[in-house]
Amino acid sequence: MPASPSAITSLDLGGITLTYVPDGEFRAEPGLAYPRGSDAMLSDGLDVVDDDGMLVLSVGAILISTGGRRVLVDTGIGRRTIPLVRPGTTRDAYMRGGALLDNLRAVDVGPEDVDAVLLTHLHADHVGWIGDEDTPGVHTFPNAEYWLDESEWAFWNRPEHSGDAVAPRPNELALIDERRRPLTSGSGPVAGVTAVPTTGHTPGHHAFAVQGTHSRALIVGDAVHCPGEVLHPDVVWVGDHDADGAVRTRHEIADRVGSDDVVLVGPHFPDAVFRRFDPDAAQPVTAVAHQSTERRGVAPGR
Repeated sequence: MPASPSAITSLDLGGITLTYVPDGEFRAEPGLAYPRGSDAMLSDGLDVVDDDGMLVLSVGAILISTGGRRVLVDTGIGRRTIPLVRPGTTRDAYMRGGALLDNLRAVDVGPEDVDAVLLTHLHADHVGWIGDEDTPGVHTFPNAEYWLDESEWAFWNRPEHSGDAVAPRPNELALIDERRRPLTSGSGPVAGVTAVPTTGHTPGHHAFAVQGTHSRALIVGDAVHCPGEVLHPDVVWVGDHDADGAVRTRHEIADRVGSDDVVLVGPHFPDAVFRRFDPDAAQPVTAVAHQSTERRGVAPGR
């Protein structure tokens, strides 16, 4: 079947609920997304491309609901489109968003209800709803603090990185700085949630381990873009800042979720962001069944 961006989906871990909230979609040429080779990603039986052979990824945020708190992991790309066409390609490639706030309202959460934003890293498709470029200085989430790694913050505040196509914009950096909280290995910004260093894709990338009363999950951000990457952790993503470090991190994640019965949460995964990985199974990567509920909100990309 052709891949599609994921819909609103929730997973009850026991006392903590994770909800994928779509913002938009990401489409790219597989050969450009994986410059050292994409054949392995397309030959393992996972649905990751559309009818035109374009790699399909979801773009959105993970809402953590626990003890009356509403916390977002990342904020999507916002109301914008970033073209990803490269010389020599003809198919339409892009990152596009705009639906996050409507989809939050579809699960009865307003921007004012969010009291923290945990940032895996500062790429454009993860900080796009921090603020609106048309109204500088105004926080989309008026009551939220922003948790992120200090080395990630330092990297994107260097002038030589400001022109990167996926760099955070000045308004986003200014708003984050007003309410910035330091994130380190083992930080617990929310009860039941622990920061896990997953550097490589960016210098200060973090995943978040979530412990419920009956299940555990690992929200991996961009450490794993596509479910096939846990099967083939040696692949290299075009945007990996430190390719060798990113490969080491993917191996560590594959070992962790494959041996400890941890739900793999990939906010970029097409079709189903909640997955299980069993390296010894006939079908190693599967969507989580029976524990999740799906509902339609605003269609990604609209």
